Amino acid sequence: MNSCGKSHKGLRRKNNQDSICLIENKDSLIAFVCDGIGGGKAGDVASQLAVSSFKGQFLNTDFQNMNDVEVKNWIITNIQKSNDCIYEKSQTNEIYKGMGTTMVGILCCPKSTYVFNVGDSRVYAIYENDFICLTEDHSYVADLVKRGEITIEEAKSHPNRNILTNALGIWKTIKIDVNKIKEGYQSLLICSDGLHGYVKEDLIHHILEIDCNVETKVDLLIQSALDTGGYDNVSVIVLEKENCDHE
Repeated sequence: MNSCGKSHKGLRRKNNQDSICLIENKDSLIAFVCDGIGGGKAGDVASQLAVSSFKGQFLNTDFQNMNDVEVKNWIITNIQKSNDCIYEKSQTNEIYKGMGTTMVGILCCPKSTYVFNVGDSRVYAIYENDFICLTEDHSYVADLVKRGEITIEEAKSHPNRNILTNALGIWKTIKIDVNKIKEGYQSLLICSDGLHGYVKEDLIHHILEIDCNVETKVDLLIQSALDTGGYDNVSVIVLEKENCDHE
C-alpha cells in the first residue's frame, strides 16, 4: 500500500484536537483518525489517548492466523479499552470532564480489510468508477435523515449537525461499527469532518482520481478544506493499492 496521513489545525481554531495513526506491524497495517471533542485541551487529550491505546495493542498483535470473527472481536475489544481509558481519565480532573473523541479507520490484514467507526469521521473507498462512503455517521442529523425527517441536503446545513450520538470517552457503553469490506478497492480515504463537512464529495473524489502521489493528494484535500474557510481541524489519510494487493 502507498499511504500518507496529515493533520492541520485549520485557520480558525487555536489548537488541533485531531490525532492520526498510520502504522504497519509485520503483514498488517492500521490507519485511523480521531477527532477530539471537549473544552480547552480536553479534546487533544482524548484523541491522543485513543491513538496511543489502540496503536499499542496493534503493535503487540499478530493477525496472520486470525479468522474474521477473531479480527472483529479484537477491534471491538480494543476500541472499548480505548473508551475505558479516556472515560477513566475524564473522571480524574475537572478540565477533562466531558472529553471524548471520534475514531474511524481501517485494519488491513494479510487476507482481508476491515473498517471501524465510532462517531462522525468517515472512510471512503474507490472501486473502479464508484466512490462510496463505507461508514455511517453516529450523529443527530444522521438519525434524522434515517428516519426521513430531513433530507441529506438539509442535513449539511442543519444547526445541530455537529451533535454526536456516539463517541469514545463520553459514556461507558458505546456503539462500535466493524465491517469486513469488499476487496478490489483501488484507494481508501480516512478523514475527519473538517474535510467531509466542508468539501463537496465530488471534489474529494476528483482529487483522489488525480494522477499524482498519495502525499500530493493528501495536501490537495487539506488545502481544499482550508479554501472553504478552514473552520475546523482537518485530518486526512489516503491509502492506495500497489498492483492491487488483495486481488
